[in-house]
Amino acid sequence: MKRIGFLIVVWGLAAAETGLADMGSVASSPLSDFVIFSGGGLTPSGGDETSIGGHTAITGNIGSNQDLFQQGNPLPGYPAQLNGSAYAGGDLRFGQDLAVGSSSGPLREVVANAAASIGGGANIYGNLYGNSVTLGQLTGIRQVGGIGGNVQYTTSYFPSTSIVEGSVSTPSSKTFGLINMPAATSFTAGGADQTVPTGQGQSLTLAPGTYGALKTSSQNQSVILSSGDYYFDSIATQGGFNLKIDTSGGPVSIYVVDDADFAGRQTLWVKGTGTGGDFVKIDQAPSLAGLIYLETHGKFIMGGGLDGAHDIWGGTVYASMLEGLSAEVDIGQYMDWYGAAYAYDSFAVADHGMWTYVPLARTVIPAPAAAGLAVIGLGLVGWVKKRRLA
Repeated sequence: MKRIGFLIVVWGLAAAETGLADMGSVASSPLSDFVIFSGGGLTPSGGDETSIGGHTAITGNIGSNQDLFQQGNPLPGYPAQLNGSAYAGGDLRFGQDLAVGSSSGPLREVVANAAASIGGGANIYGNLYGNSVTLGQLTGIRQVGGIGGNVQYTTSYFPSTSIVEGSVSTPSSKTFGLINMPAATSFTAGGADQTVPTGQGQSLTLAPGTYGALKTSSQNQSVILSSGDYYFDSIATQGGFNLKIDTSGGPVSIYVVDDADFAGRQTLWVKGTGTGGDFVKIDQAPSLAGLIYLETHGKFIMGGGLDGAHDIWGGTVYASMLEGLSAEVDIGQYMDWYGAAYAYDSFAVADHGMWTYVPLARTVIPAPAAAGLAVIGLGLVGWVKKRRLA
């Protein structure tokens, strides 16, 4: 098996092959404006396609092509905060006492193509747009530096005892343009299964390549990966798992045919620029999250951490196929995430979390070898790899 690399310059939006959700095309799509996004699949599921639990702090934009929900209810040490904007192609609901933006700015916007329902005591520092708008008791639509604080609606408006510091007008002048979700990358795996040797504290080092199922044999084990492309039939880990990724040689892409299922108390460690040659937790070198991409044709599942012992994870995850009735990206409580997560259909994360947006790197964009030559970009210069039989 041989890989051939060559340099290609792309002007405008183009692709040698279409329908690829590789690292480069996801980085170049409108998804890259979001830290959390769900496509909603083919039809509404009857629930919230993006669902975010309470007492969660998010830095970055959130959205869904269909319905979006973020719970509020801040607790000591766990704010209910969205430091970004929110967009829904369907209904949008915010829980009580959620804060969107802050009085110091910048101005945020909340846009719902259907109904926008904002819980009591919530504050939006910016503008609110919806087909119909319902505001709870003492909800605030606030200005920033004397600008914004406006509500626009088209069909109905129920203000309760809210405080709108700007103006209220009809019809709404803004809707959310739905995102055409990238199609799943075409890839297979089917190599030898890989299991971490028996015993707590054991580790397994893998070179880039094609494998079967990746598993741990007990709790508190590690897998070590380096720059390149990995293909697995599935991933299943037990609690206390450590994934160590060396990005010193460039991006790391992980493609999973079936589910990527991580139990609770997981930690992502990275080595690369700024780490002094050592592995450090991703929260100590968050920029390296931009070099890590994981795509699954099944579900991405990650169990929760504990109060005082959070899951610490990162990179960009894309569950790229319509999988079933439950969320394709399903993440437990006490999660600190650096990067982004996207679901072709639906996304759910539990409470007590912190999400910090880190975009995928746009300067080096490897396409998966199994998919052949492909690149999508906007005036990008990137490396494209093609695999052929030797």
